[in-house]
Amino acid sequence: MLELFKGNKMFRRFLVYGVLSALGGGIFQIFMLLSIHLLYENPIYTGIAGALIALPHIFAFAVGPVVDRRNKVSIMRITIVLEFIPLALLAFTPLLENIGIMFMFAVIITYSVARLFEGSASGALLPQLVKSDELMKANSFANLIAMSGGLLVAVALFFVLGDVTDFSLVYGASAGLLVIAFLFSLLLKDPAEKGDGKLKEKIDYIKDLKIGGKFVVGNALLFFLVATVALSFVGEVAYVNRPEFFEYHVGSQGYIVFTTLVLVGGIVASALTGAMGQKIKIGPMIFIVLLIVGFMRIAITLILPYNFGVALTFQILAAAFGTVFGLVINSYMQKITPKDMMGRVGSIFTTPAAMITVLGALVGGFVGSMIYAVDYIFIFQGVSYIALGIFLVLIPKIRKLPKINDIESPDNPETE
Repeated sequence: MLELFKGNKMFRRFLVYGVLSALGGGIFQIFMLLSIHLLYENPIYTGIAGALIALPHIFAFAVGPVVDRRNKVSIMRITIVLEFIPLALLAFTPLLENIGIMFMFAVIITYSVARLFEGSASGALLPQLVKSDELMKANSFANLIAMSGGLLVAVALFFVLGDVTDFSLVYGASAGLLVIAFLFSLLLKDPAEKGDGKLKEKIDYIKDLKIGGKFVVGNALLFFLVATVALSFVGEVAYVNRPEFFEYHVGSQGYIVFTTLVLVGGIVASALTGAMGQKIKIGPMIFIVLLIVGFMRIAITLILPYNFGVALTFQILAAAFGTVFGLVINSYMQKITPKDMMGRVGSIFTTPAAMITVLGALVGGFVGSMIYAVDYIFIFQGVSYIALGIFLVLIPKIRKLPKINDIESPDNPETE
């Protein structure tokens, strides 16, 4: 991975930009749900907040074609400025506890819309900056650096905040990181850019959706899409109940600790995936990963009330293998997808996953307000991971997938 970093100047710039942007966005998502939970102590509000984070991604099918046809770097610059605005509002708004819930919801939806465009553009730009056989290393290295930076920031905030529930400092730090990310974006260029970058081709959304959908259905991406949608639902049901679950067992600082350990797991996973991911067949790797994550989720839920240290260890393992799943799927998609279709194919994943995530957030908020112990939600999440792993390994097309470097990258541009 270091060779890739040293030998590719544009990738280095992209990496710095991506890390800063990810840190700003990650801090926002971690502390926004906790802020709403601590301020209002209403699972319904937390569920709505989780739904609003995912809601704009339902319209990813409309974003992908635009990203494919426009200067991706320009989109990244514009949207990161739009992400900065709501964070700056939160940072400089006094008396956070007096802010109305509707204001918080408006901030979430504004930020999430901008994040949708930025994420799609940066995801489509990476395959243009590195060789096809370097994609898994590039994704792993970017994730490794982002997680490491996130860990340092999270630890610093943990010691600075203590038991404070006014998170203005957090949002200020997040906004500051986005400002620096914007400055680094000025050093980036879109290799595919021609002319003035204006949209020269009229977009036919139905046609574009069919093109992306036909491509996904024609290979193993279809089954990964089904798994992603299912995991998005059960994951979001659990996600919106995490603040209540962890605060009950280990307090609000315990929530931050466990959330921070996701970054530790991501660091471990990124290093392992970058070093070994290309040496293991995709099918068996996905099966083993999902089984381990499922068992770890169940173990955390059962052990946390009795042994904090062991639960922390299991949290790292769950986060690590969960990150491996995402890295492998993303690298596989980038490897087999023509570069000029990347935005559209990505939107085929994003839109249905976002729709089910919104539903999962609302269901999670409702269920969390109805049942006495939200622990059962996390046990259900673990069982779902195990079931999905078994489902995927039973599919011949998944089971026979080779190592990622043994997969041929498409030589031809978009085909219908």
